[in-house]
Formats: sequence, C-alpha cells, structure tokens
Amino acid sequence: MVPRPSNKYPIGSKPLGLVNLGNTCFMNSALQCLIHVAPLTNFFLDGFARVHTSDDHHDSYNPFDTCGEMTGAYADLIWNMQRSDRIDSDYIHSFKPIRMKETIGYFVPSFATSDQQDAQEFITFLLDVIHDELKEKNKPDQNTIIQQLFFGTLISKVTCLKCNHVKSTTNRIVFLPISLNHQQRLFVVNFLTKDGIQDRTSVNVAANGRVENLVQQFLELNDLSHLFNQIIVIEAKSEEQLQFETPLRRLFEDEVTLIEQDHYISRFQSNRFDEELDNLRLEECLQGFVSLEKLEDIWVCQQNTCQQATLVSKQLQFKSLPHVVIIQLKRFSYTNSFRRKLDTFVDYPIDGLDLSELLLSSSSSKKENAIYDLIAVSNHIGSIHGGHYTAYARQDPSMDEWYEFDDSYVSTIYSKQKIVSKYAYLLFYIKRTK
Repeated sequence: MVPRPSNKYPIGSKPLGLVNLGNTCFMNSALQCLIHVAPLTNFFLDGFARVHTSDDHHDSYNPFDTCGEMTGAYADLIWNMQRSDRIDSDYIHSFKPIRMKETIGYFVPSFATSDQQDAQEFITFLLDVIHDELKEKNKPDQNTIIQQLFFGTLISKVTCLKCNHVKSTTNRIVFLPISLNHQQRLFVVNFLTKDGIQDRTSVNVAANGRVENLVQQFLELNDLSHLFNQIIVIEAKSEEQLQFETPLRRLFEDEVTLIEQDHYISRFQSNRFDEELDNLRLEECLQGFVSLEKLEDIWVCQQNTCQQATLVSKQLQFKSLPHVVIIQLKRFSYTNSFRRKLDTFVDYPIDGLDLSELLLSSSSSKKENAIYDLIAVSNHIGSIHGGHYTAYARQDPSMDEWYEFDDSYVSTIYSKQKIVSKYAYLLFYIKRTK
C-alpha cells in the first residue's frame, strides 16, 4: 500500500530534487519554486486526501486527471514529491518529472525539445492552463486556486496633458516585471575620422548598460555603420583594453571619442573601480514601476479638443495584489540586433517587503496587510546564450531553513547572504498572515 502524503505543510524534512531530462533545469527551477507555495501544494494534497480516505479509490488514483492533462500532470508531480515513502527514504533523493515534461511539450512544442527555455515563460503557461482547466470543472462564479493565489488587478491610467482627459484600463497580472534600466546617462560622443572630420552627438543610454549599447544608440542616430566593420575604439580609461562588454560605469567622463582606425592605438592604463556603483534596491525598482511617467507622441487623445498624438502621463497602480507576488527581474535585454543579460545586483529583502505603496490610495486592499515574505528564488547563472537554472526555497515563511535545488541535488543553505545574489531572476513573495 502506497503511504498517503500529509496534507500539512511543510513538505517534509528532506525535500527531493528533480532529475534533469536534458536541458530542463529551467523547468526544475520553476517547479521547485511553485512546489514551495504552500497553499497551492496543499490544495492538491487535500484533493488526494479526500479521495484516498474513501474505499472507492485506490491510493494511486489521481482525482485531478479528470480536470485536464496539465492539472493532472502537476498533481501527479506534487503527489510523488510528497509521498512519505520517498521523503523518508535514505536512497531516493530525486524524482523524474517525465509526465510533466511530456505534457507541457504536447501543449508547447518548444518545451518538448532539449533547448534551454525561459523559466518565466514556463510558469506563465503552466498557471494559465491549470487555471483554464480548473475553471471548466468549477462553478461559473467560483474562483480557481490559481486566481486566489496568483492573480492581481493592475490599473493603467493615461492622462492627456493638453485636455486632462483620463483613460483607465484594467488588466490581470501574474508577474510583476521590473526593469533594471531605470537610470539614464547622457554621453557626448565625438566621432573622429582619419581624415580629421569630427562630429559630436548626444546619446542617452542606461547607466548600468555597456559600451555596445552606447555604440548601437550612436549608430542609430548616425549612418556610419559601414565604418565599423573592422574595429571600434573608444577613448576612455578602463580596467582593460576597452571592449563592447565593458560596463559604462567604468567610464570616468561623460564624453567619449570613436576613432576610425588608421594606425595602432595603444592600450590605456588600467584602473580600479567600485563594483557597487550599478547596484539596485528592489524597493527603488518597485517605486519606478508605479512612478508617474511622461510620454510623448505615442497616444492619440480621442477628445474633440485634441484628436492627435499628444504629451501624456502614464501611471500604473494595483487595485489588488495577489496572495503570491512573483517579481521578474528583467535580466534579458533585447535591443535591435543585440541580445544580452544584465548582471546587475538587486538587493531584495527576505522578510517584510512592504508593497502597500503599489496600491491605489482608494483601494480597500490599502487598508489590508501588504507585507510579504520571500519563499523562493529562481536563479539564472551564465549568459543569455547559455546558462543554468537553480532555485532557493524554504519550507515555511516563518522558518529560516532554506534549501538550494540544483536539479537532482539538494543542499541546505547555512548563510542567508547567499539567497540574495546577482543571479536572481524570479522572486516569489507570499503575503504574511496575521
């Protein structure tokens, strides 16, 4: 007889790892984070407990198979990860999520390949499909467990600064995307050809960007791409010979010179710089998400007095926050033909994140508890072209016992400093209960 899993959280004294089935570390990291969302896990365990206490079903019966393929596959994963004969075994340390891999690959062919995928896209699709499948089984006026835990309501308010007309739209949101490019830095670029012709251009780029972003912006403003087929040299003091990957924070001056190569240009002297200049705090990033933003010529006001593209202000605020807030640190940057990963360190709190400032002042949720605690982190280590996903998670937000999940390998984290790193990609916060 298969031992019944407990429907009480935490999940056990020895969490299981997930076997990598071929570049599925993105899936394993995402699943470990979701497994440690206690209310979600308990929802499925309670479903198993109800049917297994009856004589009508065998202990291996999965009651969620009747909901849909994806819900059944995820429930099967939870059941196998929670079985007491596994978590109490001295020989079983991991589980192969074969059914999950096959099922999501059936829905999304790209997930069926051995190519590396995005953990955020995986979670988005998984939650959406489980929500849709459960909704079909529920009563029309009954919210699904996905709605109850992960759905928030975001209000976008656009105000015409000419006639003060306001247009508000309401959207459902699961992820809170946070840009890591808040601050801009103005550079004056001097372009000097070997014929002695000089041209000056002002270029705005992200302060924590790299030289490649500066050059790309310069080329967009000047039709000079034919001159850059062989070499680009930027006259600036740096730690090493200046390359495209050099962070802009290592440039002393806000003025640089691009020189068309004619003869050998010597290396510059090496200097040391403070690595913390481009660090960010999560609270500051969140303020940037809801701060008032002025935009020009991107919105056509429909009022009779305007009827034209005009200067507007835009502000985002939450009408309601979800019980589980998933924050996406947007580390993957796509600008024209350039793709790169931002390694900016973001300092985020493990306990006591106050999100009340994200709520509308008139929202009833403003008066409610908006304090959140971190329960899991999905990490991405490496470059945009190749990397590895791991996860950090704790069994209970009231406990300090954290684990690191690296596919099949699970280890205890003894220093909380490790949890906050430059590799963090997805942060899972759960609302603190009174």
